[in-house]
Amino acid sequence: MKNRILLILVISLLVVTGCNKNKVVVNGEKINTGKMNHKHCTRSASAGDGIKTDLQYEVYYTDDILNVLESTEKIITNDSSTLDEYENAYKNINKNYEGLKYYDTTVERTNDSVLRHTTINYDKIDTDKLLKIEGTEYNIIENGKAKYKLWFDLAKKFGTKCEEVEE
Repeated sequence: MKNRILLILVISLLVVTGCNKNKVVVNGEKINTGKMNHKHCTRSASAGDGIKTDLQYEVYYTDDILNVLESTEKIITNDSSTLDEYENAYKNINKNYEGLKYYDTTVERTNDSVLRHTTINYDKIDTDKLLKIEGTEYNIIENGKAKYKLWFDLAKKFGTKCEEVEE
């Protein structure tokens, strides 16, 4: 019953936030996404037996400039050792981004899931610092700007499917 309530709350949150303008907040600043194009993307991934994944991305862009990326990556399993592994991995990844403004990321753990939520404001982030952390291979930065087409092409290679969101 608890899991069902949690699932309903998560779905409700996604539906409600998916319909609100100015809903994206990065580094404590509300971002007006009203004039940006918006795509909702999902990706399937295999994480092993008894493990489910829920991978969702909200992509906000103007022409070929990627403005904001909001990702929600959830691992669902009843195996606590697997959850420990993912929680620790996500927290270790997050350490690399500590102190990088406009790159907000959190990890949340429940009895049967680990969720990593990341929001990046590419319009304001220091792309040089980001490149030092992530490297230049499989990169979406070109001339100091995040490019939507580069992100989309890379996402497609990993099976990501996107739909335009009409707001």
